[in-house]
Amino acid sequence: MKDTVLLFESRDLCYESNRYFMECIAEVLEEKGFFVEICDLSVRMEQKLEDILHKKERYLFAVDFNSLLPRIVLEDGTPYLDAFGVLFFNYLVDHPLYHHAGLKKKLSNYSVICIDVCHLNYLKRFYPHIEHAFYLPLGAVRAGMERSFDQKRLELLFLGTYEREDLLYEELKEYPKQKRREVSSLIEMMRADPELTQEDALLRYFSEQNEALNAEAFAKRLNEDYLADKYLRNWKRKEAVLAAAKAEVPFTVMGHGWEHVKGLEQKHVKICGGVGFAASVQIMADAKILLNTTPGFHGGLHDRVYSAMMNHTLCFSEYGLFAGQRFTEGKEIVFYDGAGMEDLPEKISYMHNHPSEAKEITKRAFQKVLLRDTWGSRVEELVAECRKTGSGI
Repeated sequence: MKDTVLLFESRDLCYESNRYFMECIAEVLEEKGFFVEICDLSVRMEQKLEDILHKKERYLFAVDFNSLLPRIVLEDGTPYLDAFGVLFFNYLVDHPLYHHAGLKKKLSNYSVICIDVCHLNYLKRFYPHIEHAFYLPLGAVRAGMERSFDQKRLELLFLGTYEREDLLYEELKEYPKQKRREVSSLIEMMRADPELTQEDALLRYFSEQNEALNAEAFAKRLNEDYLADKYLRNWKRKEAVLAAAKAEVPFTVMGHGWEHVKGLEQKHVKICGGVGFAASVQIMADAKILLNTTPGFHGGLHDRVYSAMMNHTLCFSEYGLFAGQRFTEGKEIVFYDGAGMEDLPEKISYMHNHPSEAKEITKRAFQKVLLRDTWGSRVEELVAECRKTGSGI
């Protein structure tokens, strides 16, 4: 009898975030009357996967984040997910370009979830064999210990790892000349136009080179050019953090790698190492202002935005067309110019010096995300998508 939802953990994501998301999903599903089983594949993977096949008739559907399962095959060459035969959702929390090895597989009962509309459009265009894919952002997470805005102890917070761009550039210098020129061109185009996706940058590059590729070859090429996204992600994080530090507001920068950044050796800047995702939620809830960057997200928002709002923390994020349609400047969020960031220090100083105004913004933001951006809302949409597939739920 099909009565259970299976949640896989096939890999550890940054700061164990996927485990936390799984627990949020499991809690909501159980509240809705589903049985839930979590399968951690970090130990005894082969045995556990075999055990799952023996009881596959129990499962209504399965979910994993950035899953490794699409790549796994049985001894006879059968893809594991085909042998499993249960509706499987691969929840991608970053650009599909990083998951080419699994996405290129032609699997049955396979669905992909994207947290960005542009990611979804890319997937549909360049992986047309994936018949079912949809957009579903990650949900807002609420801290266990809540503090009022006036009780929060951190004035300004940034959460995120930093990898030195100079080391990434050294890695790029090892590429063959033609590939190095290609990746460098993508970086230059996207730095000049923050609204340009990497796939559109690559299409423009091919047009300039009078080169044309079919969908399969293009997807492979974008995967090979992943360093452009990685470089820009870290460059933008560093630029935003350095700009925010100019506001001279007490600033906590939390994440691995920031001790290597020159310009942060200031009395009002405190650099802390990375912590697990669960702890980061508690720390976010203790901050009055959260600085967010979302490079590579042109049709979506990082879950930090939703979670900051859920915890009455004022979110600063760079402006983008999608973000501007979802939230209103000065009403639920404060936007800064991600291209130059010249306005960021002044905006941070203003909100720091006008706490009553900042508090009102957090109240409106909380009410907005509470209506439709919680994990409760996300799971309802997930279950609805399952019903669309005729899975029998």
